[in-house]
Amino acid sequence: SPLADGLGRGPGFQGLNVPLFNASAVPLPKPAAPVVEVLAKRGILGGVPASRLFPGRPALADVLLVAATETVTDTDVDSFTSALAEALR
Repeated sequence: SPLADGLGRGPGFQGLNVPLFNASAVPLPKPAAPVVEVLAKRGILGGVPASRLFPGRPALADVLLVAATETVTDTDVDSFTSALAEALR
């Protein structure tokens, strides 16, 4: 998917699994929940922390679930991966 390809171009991003439709699980170097909050403050819907869906599994705290529809452009993906990289600093 374009999203998985874009994440593959990002600094240090890689998919945790094979993308399902237009979704990917992305391991981050720090907890996903605060990263999503930083992105939201910038007006970016940055995905769902896996810990929100699986609260009893602390091993998933650093996993971000992301998805994109067919309307997402390469520019959108580039903007998202850039913002994600900044949020991870």
